[in-house]
Amino acid sequence: MRILKINPKYIGLFAIILVILSSCTTNPKGKPSSSGKTCEILVVIDKAKMDGEIGDSLRSFFMREQEGLNQPEPLFTLPYIPLSSFENTDMFQAHRNIIMININDTSKSKLEILKDYKSKPQLIFNIIAPNNAAFFKLFAEKKELMLGAFNELERNRINTAFKAVEKVEIKNHIRNTYAFDMTFPSEFSISKKTKDFSWIRKEAKDFSQGIIIYTFPYKDKKDLDSKHIIAVRDSLTKQWIPGPTDGSYMKTEKRFGITSKEINFNGLYAVETRGLWCLENDFMGGPFINYTFVDEKNNRIIMIDGYLYSPKKPKRDLLKQIEAIIYTYKQL
Repeated sequence: MRILKINPKYIGLFAIILVILSSCTTNPKGKPSSSGKTCEILVVIDKAKMDGEIGDSLRSFFMREQEGLNQPEPLFTLPYIPLSSFENTDMFQAHRNIIMININDTSKSKLEILKDYKSKPQLIFNIIAPNNAAFFKLFAEKKELMLGAFNELERNRINTAFKAVEKVEIKNHIRNTYAFDMTFPSEFSISKKTKDFSWIRKEAKDFSQGIIIYTFPYKDKKDLDSKHIIAVRDSLTKQWIPGPTDGSYMKTEKRFGITSKEINFNGLYAVETRGLWCLENDFMGGPFINYTFVDEKNNRIIMIDGYLYSPKKPKRDLLKQIEAIIYTYKQL
């Protein structure tokens, strides 16, 4: 029985990103490992253009604040260099995420896409336009595609590293309990589990990461309503996620913004919810990200919720790790 259908606009974007990430313009064998920090895009552009309206448009899109954090951090950082420095330096050419801007009055507008060109993994978008106005038009048309592809590449890179140190105990538990796959690195452990709920977490010296998995029978589309998702989340965390003091437990922080949107999650229609959590009767808190979707084969809702506690320190990259783990979800 068909329960929900993916919005066609998400199918198109997802398909294009898959083509980008699965097709190569060169043979990647023998390529060096790519360089660059997590969520960093190297922009190859003249300084005057980066200081002007073109740079402003790049920064306003790629460096806007990451939703759901309790301190401002950009989606991506954008260091930049001129073309001459890029062409003469192997280190820059090996950067993982690259945008090249070429404004040339003899050229027609086009977007060139190169994968694993000088290193692996690597994704280069080369934007060619005859003038600034043509650039702005092309960038407006392609920027969401570019962002989605860069995000996908970041998740894949993280998960390649995690796969090398995968904790088989957790994989087997998830497969045997829920009949799907996810990949967790070795530092994670199972804290609590029932037939339909699991709390899996990593406790490091300076931060904590956790992922909650919950399944329940599908009733109707109201199960994917944002208010219902938060209500279910709060009921789970109150019951299963205690704080360090008596009577404390995790709950959603509703005094600040909670964002919810439809997405294509590994080919499935899903609702992504981002916001902040806090402790009732205590003072801890941090960001969370929640993915809720329908498993049509088993007529159930699957909710996968990740949270982070990292006081007084940057959180974007640690939250990206959680997001990457969740995106390893694979139906069996």
